[in-house]
Amino acid sequence: MIQDLVTSLRTLIHEQLFPLDDSVTESSDLHAAGLDSLALMQLILLVENEYSVKITPGDLDRENFSSLEKLAEMIARKKI
Repeated sequence: MIQDLVTSLRTLIHEQLFPLDDSVTESSDLHAAGLDSLALMQLILLVENEYSVKITPGDLDRENFSSLEKLAEMIARKKI
């Protein structure tokens, strides 16, 4: 399930926010890849809409949005 979410998130970010080249892996730093504060706010809205989860203030930890893998893990926890 996590790998499917990672793939889906990669596509969502690439198509809706900023390009992710092949060098960005599931554990790459998304902030270094282009996730700035504006893109983060857009990503939160996209994640909430796409995956039917609610991102709370407690979720707004840099670690949760640090990589595709960490973001997928947070989404998976929220979907349980």
